[in-house]
Amino acid sequence: MYDRKLIYLALFASVCLLSPVIVFSAELTPYQDKGSTNFSLPDLKDKIHALSDYRDKVVLVNFWASWCMPCVEEMPELTRLKKQLADQPFEILALNVGEKKYWVRKFIERINFNLPVLLDTSKYTFNNWGCKTLPTSFLIDTAGNVQYRVRGNPEWNNEQTLSLIVKLIKEAEKPDSTKQ
Repeated sequence: MYDRKLIYLALFASVCLLSPVIVFSAELTPYQDKGSTNFSLPDLKDKIHALSDYRDKVVLVNFWASWCMPCVEEMPELTRLKKQLADQPFEILALNVGEKKYWVRKFIERINFNLPVLLDTSKYTFNNWGCKTLPTSFLIDTAGNVQYRVRGNPEWNNEQTLSLIVKLIKEAEKPDSTKQ
């Protein structure tokens, strides 16, 4: 019995050690499933935010939880990304999955995270969007269409990721007659 516990512990440790490799190799990929993506969720002050409120902006929807270490590790990158694109029509919505408001508020205060945090306490939006892992993020164009998805952290400050976001922003700035 003791040996079995050691084996499980070793397997768990191996998965934990390999997880950062998997997370950091994540890439934004074109998103094909064009199902319903709107949501209305409360923030930490009970103000309701609908995705449709952010039309005319490129939106990064990030599903996360405080117990998810890759999620926590990407939070400073998301903050830097928002600062870098502060003068652009761009927003980041951090959707906490399945945790109680009290604990999310305490966590956010402790790490000094200042992006909009919405609460998906029932996991309805997480499941409706077909998410299976955390973190999972979606890039949405100004018309409200999901263009890209990433499971894990794509390193939000890398040139390839940033260029995809900037491309979506520039496409939104083109007159309607030149959009394809």
